[in-house]
Amino acid sequence: MRLGGAALLAALALGGCANGSSPMQMFDGDPDVVTINREAELAYESGDAAKAEALYKSLARRMPNDAETWFRLGNLYARANRPDEAANAYQRALIANNTNARAWHNLSVIRLRQAWAAMLQAHDNLKPDSPLYAEVETVLKQLEQIRLVDPDGKNAPAPGTRP
Repeated sequence: MRLGGAALLAALALGGCANGSSPMQMFDGDPDVVTINREAELAYESGDAAKAEALYKSLARRMPNDAETWFRLGNLYARANRPDEAANAYQRALIANNTNARAWHNLSVIRLRQAWAAMLQAHDNLKPDSPLYAEVETVLKQLEQIRLVDPDGKNAPAPGTRP
């Protein structure tokens, strides 16, 4: 009977993982973490980026494997035009949960924007008679065909504008 109970507990624990439960749920008994998370969500939703960032960083220190915390930090960094930090945060979210399609999407958007910016810099620093000039122009035209949206999927930059 003890073995059956242990198997049932193991099955319940695995079931919790399978349904995408967040490590945040493990801290439901910690009033500090719950309060910080609630305040972070309110700041995030109200657009108080500085406060939300500070609170999510605090959560990330307490719960380094919480994918949603890292995802939200990535969004905050992306909105603040801090692409390297955004990419790092999305990668941390993916380390915590590699099936997080939103994090994969946002990481790819950030990387595309970085590629576009790098190609624009290359274009600006090449002379038209350079053998690389035509290739860079071709890549830029291809990148401009891709609709780049912000991490929340709301605004796309106009074609030909800098990300």
